[in-house]
This record gives sequence, structure tokens and C-alpha cells, in this order.
Amino acid sequence: MFNTTRMGLRRSLLAWLLVFLQFLFIGLILVTSPVFQLKIWVIIMILLGLAFGLWAIQTIRLGNFNISPLPKPHGIMIAHGPYHFVRHPMYTSILMVCWPLVLGHFTWLRLAMVICLTLVLIVKLHLEESYLKKAFIAYLEYTRTSKKLIPFVW
Repeated sequence: MFNTTRMGLRRSLLAWLLVFLQFLFIGLILVTSPVFQLKIWVIIMILLGLAFGLWAIQTIRLGNFNISPLPKPHGIMIAHGPYHFVRHPMYTSILMVCWPLVLGHFTWLRLAMVICLTLVLIVKLHLEESYLKKAFIAYLEYTRTSKKLIPFVW
């Protein structure tokens, strides 16, 4: 599906750079979080975010799961379960965990980290959607009937 031409190599490098940045910012947020001083509302949001992410993984199945925005060559399009509500439930899950972690123990540096993470995920989802529209004929219609990241909103 994705050849190794110069353009294909650039796309692949961009995809993996976004994955690296995503994990970098998640790691920085987690490392700077006061694990034993979390507020109850933060814990509840973390649990909800983790549950939503696990639901997404269970729905998509590990064989179809991919951390890169590049579709798997023999992947299948999923539009049920949490994917019925948002096209990128794993990104939603990450944000449901990271934003409360930052807001529950606020510093300007941590706010910058979570904003950067959010921007990386938005760029990554736009890149992923451009690939998915090419990989799956039904994906364009799916984009018209589902939200990107926030259920019922966007």
C-alpha cells in the first residue's frame, strides 16, 4: 500500500515522529505527576479514560491495532463500539487521562506539555484520516456520521 519511494519514506518518517512525540509528552506528563496525591476527580477521569481506551482496543482487536497513523496493509475498518461515537477513541482516551493529570496538579510547564500532546494528536489524526480515506472506500461516509475526537462535539 505505501511504497518506499522518497514520498513514502517522508510519510513514514512523519508518522513515526508523531508517535515518538506522542509518547514523549505522555511520558513527561506521567513523570511529573504526583502519583500519591491525585484528587478523586482526577482518579475517576483516569479510570474512565482507561476504560474507554480498553474498550477501543477490545473492539479493534490487537491484530488490527496500530500506534502509527499508517493503516495496516490488511487492516479492517471499524465503526462500532467506541468507534461509533468517535473516529479516534484511543486519542480521546489519552486526552481523558492526561488533561486531568495536568489540571489536577497544575503548572505552566505541564500545561504546555498537555497542549503539545493535544496538538500532536490532532496532527496525527488528520494524517491518519487522509490515509484511511485512501485505504477504505467507506471511510469518507463514516467521517460524515461520526465525530473526530469528542463525542457529540468534534
